[in-house]
Amino acid sequence: MKIPARRCVLLLVAVASIIHPASLRGQEDAPDDPMPELLNQLGQIESRIGFLQARFDVAVGEDRELFGDQLLRRWAEHHDLLGEMAAATEAMREAGAERVDATERMRLALQREVEFVRAYYEILRERVAELRRIRPDTPPEGLAAIEFQLTDLNLRIDGLIVAATDDVERAEVVGLDLGPRVGLFDSALAERAALIAARIELATDQRTRLLERAGRAGADSVAIQEELNALEEKLFGTTASLQTMVDLLDRRGMTTSEYRRLVLETTGNLGTNILDPEVVGGLVVDRWAAAGEWIGEHAGTMLVRLLTIVAVLFVFGILAGLGRRAAKRVLSSSRVDTSELLKRLLVGTASKLVWLIGFLVVLSVVGVDIGPALAGLGIAGFVIGFALQDTLSNFASGLMIMVYRPFDVGDLVKAAGVTGTVKAVTLVSTVITTLDNQVMIVPNNKVWGDVINNVTAQETRRVDLVFGISYTDDIEKARAIMNDVVRSHDLVLDDPEPVIRVHSLGESSVDFVCRPWCRTDDYWDVHWDVIETVKKRFDAEGVSIPFPQRDVHFYNHGEEAEAGAGAGPAA
Repeated sequence: MKIPARRCVLLLVAVASIIHPASLRGQEDAPDDPMPELLNQLGQIESRIGFLQARFDVAVGEDRELFGDQLLRRWAEHHDLLGEMAAATEAMREAGAERVDATERMRLALQREVEFVRAYYEILRERVAELRRIRPDTPPEGLAAIEFQLTDLNLRIDGLIVAATDDVERAEVVGLDLGPRVGLFDSALAERAALIAARIELATDQRTRLLERAGRAGADSVAIQEELNALEEKLFGTTASLQTMVDLLDRRGMTTSEYRRLVLETTGNLGTNILDPEVVGGLVVDRWAAAGEWIGEHAGTMLVRLLTIVAVLFVFGILAGLGRRAAKRVLSSSRVDTSELLKRLLVGTASKLVWLIGFLVVLSVVGVDIGPALAGLGIAGFVIGFALQDTLSNFASGLMIMVYRPFDVGDLVKAAGVTGTVKAVTLVSTVITTLDNQVMIVPNNKVWGDVINNVTAQETRRVDLVFGISYTDDIEKARAIMNDVVRSHDLVLDDPEPVIRVHSLGESSVDFVCRPWCRTDDYWDVHWDVIETVKKRFDAEGVSIPFPQRDVHFYNHGEEAEAGAGAGPAA
């Protein structure tokens, strides 16, 4: 970082001569001319730089670090101020009011800044070279620290190169001829980008090999992890540097598509790279070529594995069909008493179990170790079971329904407040079609946890009817009519015998119960036919079915009071 003392003296003399009032005598500043203030700031910064450089040259230890840090900060301010002056110069030139003295002053300042950037760049390069020399002898646990320092130094170097690029562009603004240094700078920029790209490719290959070694981790697994950490830090720093170089190369009008593609491959960050057709095209070509090489190397092995997988799936497909048919045949045997619901579950489970075994065989063929996979499935099953407690409750209820068979497919049931025909039962829900043809899906835990009324569980069913006759009608005649109607009906069963009895003496009628028996499927036909026929026979034979009646008596309490008063005491 040291700048020769002779140059500092010349700088101070130049600054004093430039900012001296005599140099500005005879000029009237335009009201909107920013140059006087900018020139004043430039003189102050350069005076401060000269002071700090002199102190830095003689300082030692912590003081030297302190003055060095302050010196770098002042140079950064110097660089930013030159940017403002270059922009102001361009604006004044377009307005025809360019300050020649200010332009000349900027040339001198730019020349000195270019020299500082070059000198500091060489210092940083020496530090980087020293770290790279000691890196091979560094133990694995110290590699990450080395790479961290290298990343920091390279980021500083990138900052200097950015500043140098700015200075080259500003030199063009003020007409400063940097001569062959511009061409050398562009060459150095391209060389640095190529070097960083090579380092990235090397680090990527090293990381791939380390990851392969980590897959066979043994006693050196800790050392491998330390090296991986160092490589990750190296890739982070070099990728950031390459991105900076790409931006600078773009500013200098140089080709960058290859480097953009490398940044994209390394970081996976699309950004604006996806908009560059060359980057996208290069990636596609590279991936296609890599795929072709991989296919060429592994085509034979993959073909054998593919044929093996197809054969395994074919065999287990046949076995699944055979297992399904065998389970269905066994469960359909008259010696096996089980519900249709359980039959469907067991038949489906037999097929799925065969397919599961086939899937595990396929994983083995592919090369997957199924031991850890099965252990992982057990842990995942525990976690999922804890998270899905309600679903598992439905599952358990479904199993209970299938085992204890409170109903079967096609039964008319009343369960969980729903009445209808059972269409299907899964392990989590029961599907019921109501009498008005609505589909109700009821969770199994609600079905099993409530009263289940299976209407069609028995082959026969009693039809409960009530008929009322008038108190003035003949009881025996009414009983004979109902008995004749019931026994003459084709769907009424003789055994059990129908029951026809006087049941109660109501407020308006003498009530009979009529209870014929029929097959369950004929229930409603018997119900409706008997009611209709009894009503017709009662009407034909003069037996009345009374409607509710009440006798109402009116008493005139007023007339009784007058009659009592006219009768006198005798009343």
